Amino acid sequence: MDTGQVTGIVGKLSAESRQRDLWRQFLEAALAGSQDEKATSGMAEALRSLLEELGEKEVADRIIDIGKEEPSFPVTDMLRAVVEISGEMRRENETTLKQLRQMLSELATPIIRIWKDMLLVAMIGNIDSQRAQDIAERLLHRVSSSRAKVVLVDVTGVPMIDTVVGGFLIEMFNAIKFLGAEVILTGIKPEVAHTLVKLGVDFRMVSIARDLEDALRKGIAITMEERNRRKQLALSLAGNEAGESGEDDDL
Repeated sequence: MDTGQVTGIVGKLSAESRQRDLWRQFLEAALAGSQDEKATSGMAEALRSLLEELGEKEVADRIIDIGKEEPSFPVTDMLRAVVEISGEMRRENETTLKQLRQMLSELATPIIRIWKDMLLVAMIGNIDSQRAQDIAERLLHRVSSSRAKVVLVDVTGVPMIDTVVGGFLIEMFNAIKFLGAEVILTGIKPEVAHTLVKLGVDFRMVSIARDLEDALRKGIAITMEERNRRKQLALSLAGNEAGESGEDDDL
């Protein structure tokens, strides 16, 4: 296929100048053969751009039309390239969507350290099972890494929690308790409370606060009590060590 034939085919493929340029680049690279690395790279780049603009089906149809007009054109190889590049693009899109979902989840449900050994989780908007699971995974990782002693869970911004999401919350509360942290739940609406009661939530595993101020007060009390307990334990151990040291001196 010479330059004149390429120009004629390109003119039939598209009326838009950009698409004509991409088709020309694609055809010239395809005709250069697979041994030319630069041409192969250029063909893949042009084909990717065409797929982004026209879609897989239309590009494949145009390649078949080229093969009908020019029998020597490697239609099978080009269609294989379309499938491979389309697959790469789908995988890239899936990865991007996954990253965006994670970013949105983090923005919609921030986990903030608001006090020493205390985290706040502010849930906002509707929560489905996937989002609930993402929140639980992020929160448990944060509790473990920060060694938090208290987790405030504020559901003021959640309009409704169904039984599935409620089940995830119960599992999350249990897991937080296993990590050695206390859970304080606040912002419960009547509808949410009704769902949690129907699920048979053991409210001994969580403390309930009227509002965020009350939750913060309770959280500070828990952390202060824990700190005093550690201090007394340290003093007790220090006293025992001193006593043992004195007995050795007497001996």
